[in-house]
Amino acid sequence: MKKIKVYLFTFFVFFVLAASANCSRDSLAKKSTFNVGIEGAIGFSVGKDFYAFNVGGPSLNLRVTNDLKIGVGALPSFYFKNGKPGARLGVAPKLGYKKISLYMPSYFFDSTGKWIITVGLGYTFSK
Repeated sequence: MKKIKVYLFTFFVFFVLAASANCSRDSLAKKSTFNVGIEGAIGFSVGKDFYAFNVGGPSLNLRVTNDLKIGVGALPSFYFKNGKPGARLGVAPKLGYKKISLYMPSYFFDSTGKWIITVGLGYTFSK
């Protein structure tokens, strides 16, 4: 679990630094605007003996550039765990580039008292 956190933190830092390096002075000089809209997502994530179909739930995102977003969100999911279906709400850090999102949904199961961590890819749509 500790290694996953270190890898995830390194992954996010790398992308934030890469996105910052690509910003031009003109884009930094532009005024920031507050924007509210409706956004949805569908995706698929996998873990050890765990497969889930995810839909976008509420999320909080930081837009680094026009194309790059970093955030965290809730992902309502239908899953198969050891061949048995179910539904569960996952919590995930997300990295979005244009319409594609990379995320790591985590699911808590009371019966085992453990979190199942998965890795997923999704498509984001917005109006």
